[in-house]
Amino acid sequence: MNAWRYAVYGMVIILLVAIATATMPAASSALPALTATLPSPDLAHLPIIRYDASPTPAPTPTDSPYSAAAVLAITPSTHLQASTYNTGSFRLENISLDDVLLVELRIDLSTAILPDMVFDPFGVAGDKVAKDVTVDRAESLSLDGHAYEGPHDGGFNVLILNFHNFNRGEQFWFSVDVDPTSIAGVGAPGPGEAGSVGGLELIGTTVTATFDDGTVLTNEVARLDDPGNGGRTHSGAVAVLRPGLPGRPAVAVSGIAGPAAVSSAQQTVRVTGPVGRPFVLLVVEGGLFTAGVPNGGFDLDPFESNTAVDVREYRGNLGVGGAADVPIVLTRSVPEGGINTITAFLDNHYGVSGLVAEPLVLQLE
Repeated sequence: MNAWRYAVYGMVIILLVAIATATMPAASSALPALTATLPSPDLAHLPIIRYDASPTPAPTPTDSPYSAAAVLAITPSTHLQASTYNTGSFRLENISLDDVLLVELRIDLSTAILPDMVFDPFGVAGDKVAKDVTVDRAESLSLDGHAYEGPHDGGFNVLILNFHNFNRGEQFWFSVDVDPTSIAGVGAPGPGEAGSVGGLELIGTTVTATFDDGTVLTNEVARLDDPGNGGRTHSGAVAVLRPGLPGRPAVAVSGIAGPAAVSSAQQTVRVTGPVGRPFVLLVVEGGLFTAGVPNGGFDLDPFESNTAVDVREYRGNLGVGGAADVPIVLTRSVPEGGINTITAFLDNHYGVSGLVAEPLVLQLE
């Protein structure tokens, strides 16, 4: 009897185990997939954490809030031989988010990547053609006056514009002659059209805007992203004046302390700044054109160029350690050229550029 009872108990146990095994999920699906979407919205925006040797990517910073703001474009949508002399070459807009009036704009050419660029309202500093500030478009605002500062070889480094009733959303277009001092006394537009100065030659120019609420904003001119009608060699440049823009990156070539003459067109530029920042590396081939200029040119310096003849852009993001090594090709497209000015600027992740790197000049022999 006991043997029969134990046999029944054994059969019941075997049956229960079989039932449990049949209802258990397969081992391959018992754990959630690693790529499964997290069900909780509170966890959906947690950073991705890696467990290999690669670092966790830096989060994209949020766009800085602001109220007062302005933007200045120089020769937008124009070819490489653009000139600030032409109508509407400077285009200023009050892009404030609140009802803040723009009262003053200060433009300082002394920091431009090409040296000795000056305002030439009297035809003394550059070629013989001159143009003082000319209003080409004004809406309900008015220009209260303008002044020049920083005398430089017959021209001026600084132009100051004062406004009345410059409201949010309004635009002010103007033109004024800018020339390199190296062509003083020659007929316009000078050899190699060096007297036709556009936004490309003025990259790095310091622009300061003052508003009626006391806000003062400063930035530097960078290359305009939109190529406009000029294609790869367009001359457009822009300075956005608002808070929270990137600081100044640095550019360097290993083993070379510029300015310097080099024999190899193949170089590698290191751009440095905050980790993860988008950057634009610019290589502007300049030339020194002096044919027909009295005395062969005015106050010339080694490695000086007075016009841009070509430009190339290299884009990327700063990697580990806040650096990126960028292979570039220097050019010498004309006999007077080969003076390659290398600079860079950072993007705020939202399409707005900040300060411009101190330029490095390499002359390709």
